[in-house]
Amino acid sequence: MILCVLICPSAMVIAQQQYAIHSGDNVTLTVNEFGRGKPVILLAGGPGFNAAYLEPVWKSLPGFRFIIPDQRGTGHSSISRIDSVTMRIDQYVEDLDVLRKHLKLKKMVLTGHSWGGMLALAYAAKYPGNVDRLLLLGSGGISRDFFTYFNSNIKMRLREEDLAEAKNAKNLAANLSAIWPGYFFNRQSAIATKKLVDTNLADHNAGKINNLTLLDYKRTGQSRVASLSKFRGPVYIIQGRQDPVGESTVYETKRIIPQTKIFFIEKCGHLPWLEDDVSAARFYELIRIALK
Repeated sequence: MILCVLICPSAMVIAQQQYAIHSGDNVTLTVNEFGRGKPVILLAGGPGFNAAYLEPVWKSLPGFRFIIPDQRGTGHSSISRIDSVTMRIDQYVEDLDVLRKHLKLKKMVLTGHSWGGMLALAYAAKYPGNVDRLLLLGSGGISRDFFTYFNSNIKMRLREEDLAEAKNAKNLAANLSAIWPGYFFNRQSAIATKKLVDTNLADHNAGKINNLTLLDYKRTGQSRVASLSKFRGPVYIIQGRQDPVGESTVYETKRIIPQTKIFFIEKCGHLPWLEDDVSAARFYELIRIALK
């Protein structure tokens, strides 16, 4: 299962500010900051990829201070032990709370793309009082239900040549490249941007991180649903109408968290900023609305 997608041409993005914090289980976590203004925590998808692919997003939204952690095991946040203990959802959540305390923020604005949205939801489930608002960008669901159709939604869009490439893929990055068109509404846009998938961001640990983390997310779904049904903070969903995450996922979130506001972008898949100029413009407009 791969929830995150675009990887920039260069995996090395130079931050305006970079520093390290330390998790409760002694993992050194690298944090990058870009821009000035209202602080916004920006969580990348994956799990197992670093946040470089979100560079167009923070560059296109001046007036905000984007704080982007390299999640455990990704980017510069290396981890020596990758197993069912270190890749638990609760560990990711505690990492975020360490960041909140470091930033001296009473409440955080959490913005997450794909898996990053799921992590934001998990944090809000445990620490609702520490969340100013949630902005979910093509996020996976609160429960495990969307896992039953997410991969099918991607596969149905693939052609024979894509499926053949995926069958021969040797690692997570190669598989991601093969199924890339399944994330888009416009196949031409997918083909034009496919070269942006950079295998340097999916090292040999990415597949293991992905599998272990999502397994624990499925396992903890019931308690997360119960907790988020009591969450009262603002929630905004921005999602392409043809995102393989599916409209069912959006409406599940709305059912569990009734105050959720939903914004669809028509003729658009999982990566609005790459789909076309119209989708990108609408995407950035909606983010500004949600953040302000």
